[in-house]
Amino acid sequence: MIKPGIAAAAFTTVVLLASPATAATALYGFTGSSVSGSFEITYVPNPNTGTLGTSPNTVDPVGSYIVSNITGTFSNATLGISNAAITGIVPSSPAAPDLTNLLAPRSFGFYPIVNGPPRPDGTPATGLSYDNLYYPGGSPKASSDYPFFGGVFDIYGIVFTIATDKGTRAVNFWSNGTIGGGTTYGAAVTDGQDVLDYAGDISVTAVPEPATWAMMLVGFGMIGGYARYRRRRIVFGA
Repeated sequence: MIKPGIAAAAFTTVVLLASPATAATALYGFTGSSVSGSFEITYVPNPNTGTLGTSPNTVDPVGSYIVSNITGTFSNATLGISNAAITGIVPSSPAAPDLTNLLAPRSFGFYPIVNGPPRPDGTPATGLSYDNLYYPGGSPKASSDYPFFGGVFDIYGIVFTIATDKGTRAVNFWSNGTIGGGTTYGAAVTDGQDVLDYAGDISVTAVPEPATWAMMLVGFGMIGGYARYRRRRIVFGA
């Protein structure tokens, strides 16, 4: 979910996304003023989807898939992290949300930290919310008190680990939804004790997989061949 004070990140997607019946992958690259890298996510069908809004935490949204793995590299100049290997997805740990949040997904949970962003009462949050859900067709509204939605992750997002020379760190990456005509994302890096950095101004681009490129090239070739055939027919038939 959107965290107080965490900067948003611009997100752009250019790849055609299909709904797989089995495991599939999607590759993204990202750059920003202090953050860069790329990741490939593996996502699988979600067997627990349904209509949200009657009670919290019983189903995940229709159209959601489960992120089962992630690989890639992550750099953060502010923290001195350069090309750190992304070592995997942190499994979701479902937990009870606020009972008034009827749109919270079944997979909603918290990544534990000690000194998180301040709550409304001033005490530090003890977890970063996440659900490891992926939406090829765009995420729906996922919180009763937050009106924005959209993006390949929802407002809770995913958590993955990276290996740095200072030890393992976790990165929370989520979507703030479409606000003011654009879909924005946010990211936070934590050592489990504190939130070390908020990443903003990140541009993310979906990269077609090799098989997708091959299909696109074949399609373009067929279109070009048909156009040449049509031109010949017009000339010969004149």
